[in-house]
Amino acid sequence: MSPVSHDPFRLPVRILTLGGLAGLAALTLVASGATRMYATPWVLILAATTAVPPLVLLLRLGEPNRLFRFPATSWTWLATATIAVPLLSALFSPYRGPSVLLAAGPIAAVSLFLLLHDWLQADPAWNGRCLGHWLAVAAALATLVSTGGWVMDAVALIREQQFFRSLSEARNPHPLGHSNYTAGLMLLGLPWLVQIARQSRGSLRVAAAGAAALALLNLFTSSSRGGLLGLAVLGVTAIALAGLGWKRFLAVAAGLVAAATLFAVANPRIRALFTPTDPRAAPNASTVQRTAMFEAGARMGLDRSLFGWGPGATPLAYPRYRHALDGGVENALQLHSTPLQLWAETGAAGLLVALLGAGLAAAQWRRSPTAAATLAGYGVFALTDFQLDVPVFAAALATLLALLAAPAATPPPSTRRLNFLLLLLLAGGVIVVAGTRDRTPLLNSAALAAAQNPAGRDRAVAWLNQSLALNPDQEIAHFNLGWLLLVSDPAAAERHFLAAARLVPDKGGVYFGLGLARLNQGRNDAAARAFALECVNDPRFLASPWWTVPAIASQREAARRYYTGMLSAAGQPTSRPGISGWTARQVANLRQLAPRLGEFSPGPEGDYRRERIGYPVLMRNSDIPSPVDLYDVREDPRFPASVPFPLPDKGWLPSPVLLKLLDDPAVVPQ
Repeated sequence: MSPVSHDPFRLPVRILTLGGLAGLAALTLVASGATRMYATPWVLILAATTAVPPLVLLLRLGEPNRLFRFPATSWTWLATATIAVPLLSALFSPYRGPSVLLAAGPIAAVSLFLLLHDWLQADPAWNGRCLGHWLAVAAALATLVSTGGWVMDAVALIREQQFFRSLSEARNPHPLGHSNYTAGLMLLGLPWLVQIARQSRGSLRVAAAGAAALALLNLFTSSSRGGLLGLAVLGVTAIALAGLGWKRFLAVAAGLVAAATLFAVANPRIRALFTPTDPRAAPNASTVQRTAMFEAGARMGLDRSLFGWGPGATPLAYPRYRHALDGGVENALQLHSTPLQLWAETGAAGLLVALLGAGLAAAQWRRSPTAAATLAGYGVFALTDFQLDVPVFAAALATLLALLAAPAATPPPSTRRLNFLLLLLLAGGVIVVAGTRDRTPLLNSAALAAAQNPAGRDRAVAWLNQSLALNPDQEIAHFNLGWLLLVSDPAAAERHFLAAARLVPDKGGVYFGLGLARLNQGRNDAAARAFALECVNDPRFLASPWWTVPAIASQREAARRYYTGMLSAAGQPTSRPGISGWTARQVANLRQLAPRLGEFSPGPEGDYRRERIGYPVLMRNSDIPSPVDLYDVREDPRFPASVPFPLPDKGWLPSPVLLKLLDDPAVVPQ
C-alpha cells in the first residue's frame, strides 16, 4: 500500500480547503460583503479565510512523502517577491501595526497560487478542465445573486412608480455592495461561462449561455465606464487569441465595437461621457474626485518611493495630501486605480512585482487563452479601480495566474521547499507579533459617544488626545476636540480647528468653530474673518440662526466686508480652467447675497449634528457606531428657496483656494 494513503495531512488539508472555500463564498455572496467583512462575525470569517491558504501550503510543504510541484524559477521569484515586498512595506510603514495585518492578503493569494499550480500539474488536462468548470459554476452563482438583487431593486422602484426615472440613475451594487465590484466580478466570470457555452451541448450550453447573458446584463446595470472598457478589451483579446485569421478577426472585432457602442449609448451614465458638457454646469463630481485621488496617489508614492506607505495605509495617509487637492472625498479607502494604489502603498518595489506578473502572464498566454483574455480585460478595468483587498478578487487573480504559470523544466533544488516553508513561517510570525488593529477609530468613536453627555467631557478630551498621539493626521479628532475645548481653552481649540482645516479645508463648521475660538480670546476681527470664510465655504451659513447670537451678530458687518473680499479673491483664475469658469459664475451669484449675510427669516430652524456614516468602513472597523460630530448645525430651511439661483454645496471651492483665504492678509487685507 502506498504511504500516501496513510498520509496524516490529507484530512486536515481537505477540511481546511472546504472551510476556506465556504468562507470565500460567504464573503462574496452575502449582501454588501465587501464592507460587511469588517464587522463581527464576518471579520472573523475574513481572518479565517485569509489564514486557510498559508496553513494548507504549510501542511503540503511539510508532507515529506508527497511531491510538491513548484512553478518555473521566474514564477517562484514572483511568488517570493509578492510575499516579501508587502511585508517589508508594512514594516517600514508609519502605520506599521494595521499595515502588517493587511500584508496577510498577498500572502494568502500567493499560497493559493502555489497550491493550485501544484494541483494543476498533477494532471494538467483533467484538472485544468475541472478548474474551468468550477470557475464557470462560481461565475454563474455570483451572476444569479447579482441579477436577483437587481431585480428586487427594480421591483421596488416599480412599486414606487419611479422605475424608468431611477433606472437611468441606479447602479447594480449586488452582491458585494458597490457597482464597481459588480463590474469586476462579471468581467472575471464571463469568459468562463462563454467557454462552457462553446464547448458544451444541450441544456448545459443553454444554461451557460443564459448565465453569460445575465452577466452582460449585470455589467450593463453596473454602469461602470471602466467595466465597458474592460469588456471591449476582453472581447478583442479573446478574438485575437482564438487565431481566427485577420479577415474574421476584423469582422468580429467590428461587431464587438458596434455592440460596445450600442451598450454605451443605451446606458445613460456612460452616454454622458460622449455628451457635450454644459458650460454652466458644475464640474463632474466623479471626475473631480478621481483627479484628486490620482494627484494624491502620485504624491504619496513620490514621498515614499521605494516601499510606499504600507498595504492598506491609504485612508491613514491620504489626509496628509487632502489640503493640496482641488476636490475629492474627505478621506479615501482606495485610489480607484490598481497601479496607483500599488505605487502609493508599496512604492516602486510593488509596481515592479506587478509588472513582472503581467509580463509572465502575457508570455505564457498559450497555456490558457481564456485566462489570458480574462486577465487582459480585468487588467484594463483595474486601471480605474482597486479591488485586491476584497478576497474574491485576490483569489481570482491567483487562480488565473496558476492556470498560466509554467512548471519547472527540471526538478527544483531540494532546498526550495524548505526555504518557502521558512518564509511562510517568518511572515506568519511577523504578522502575529507586529500586526495590530488601528486603535484610533475606537478611541474617536468612544470619545464622541461620551461627549454627548456633559459628564463624559473629560474622558472624551483624554481619548481624543490619545488618538491624536497615535496619529496626528485626523480631522475628526482635531475638529471635535476643538469644540470640546472651545470654552475651557479657546487657544488650544483654535489650534485644533486650524489643524482640522488644513486636513479637510472644506469641512463644514470648521471656520465657524475657529471664529468662536478667536472670539472667546477677544480677537474680534480675526473671528469675523473666520465667520466670513464659513459663509464662503458653505453658503447656507449666510442665513444660519447662529447669527442671532448677540456676540456673533456683533461681527456681522466685519464678516460681510471680508466675505466680499474673499469672493473677489476666489474668483481669480486657477490652474483648472473648467473649475475656474464655474467658480467665477458662483462667485458672481454669491456676491449678490452679501447684503443678506446674517439674516435669519422668522420660522422654525433646522438643527442637527452630522453623522459620519462611512467612517467605520473607511477605518475597516464596522463594529464601532458611526461617529456624530459635536458641532450643532443650525440652518434656515427657507433660505435656499429664497435665493434666485441654486446654492452651491458646501466645499464648492477647491481646497487650496480655501486655505489661501484662511488668514492670508495678502489675499484679503485686514
